[in-house]
Amino acid sequence: MKNQFILLLVLFNLSACEVFRPAGRNTDNLSAAPAGSTDVHPWFIQDISTESPVSPSPVKEAPLNHLSAAKTTNPNLGNEGIDPLQFKYAILTNSPVEELNNQRLLVFMDQWYGVPYHYGGNSKDGIDCSAFACQLIADVYNVNQLPRMSADQYKATRRIPKKDLREGDLVFFHTLGKGHKVTHVGVYLYNNRFVHASIAGVQISDLAEGYYRQHYIGAGRVIAE
Repeated sequence: MKNQFILLLVLFNLSACEVFRPAGRNTDNLSAAPAGSTDVHPWFIQDISTESPVSPSPVKEAPLNHLSAAKTTNPNLGNEGIDPLQFKYAILTNSPVEELNNQRLLVFMDQWYGVPYHYGGNSKDGIDCSAFACQLIADVYNVNQLPRMSADQYKATRRIPKKDLREGDLVFFHTLGKGHKVTHVGVYLYNNRFVHASIAGVQISDLAEGYYRQHYIGAGRVIAE
């Protein structure tokens, strides 16, 4: 009887060790080891990397080509850097910055750029195309005899071929669609661009744009050679 009691006690202790043995890993999300494998290395969750993510390479900035090497004509900056107005309007006209050397013109455009259109207006509260052309020619080139209306401005200026356009020339358009009568005017800048008071306000446009190309009448020179 004593021996049987000892045997039962030993069996109980063996089963108790199995109960308190640390639980095995949950393998629901683990890769199963191949059947019959004796590999004792741990198996890890698939597609998970423990390495730090690699930072993306910085995007390279595009070079400024000829704009970066250009010098300013602004006396306040000397040769130290680029005049902000030259840089701004070089971009707007897609022109080499060194060609924009009329500081009075740049300042005038910057003061009026974006002013709303108003038929018959002649102030920064609203201005029309012919009044804007008159104001620019007077303030920048000191020519005060330009007529007020675009049709009269066309008659008062000397015809210039489009290929000979230069800064300060006037460019004329018809906008009514009948008779090709002059109804709109702008002031030529450089690189086929001109500044004018359009329905969208004072802005810079391209003579090669479809609308202006189709409605172009001609150019006139008011500034003496």
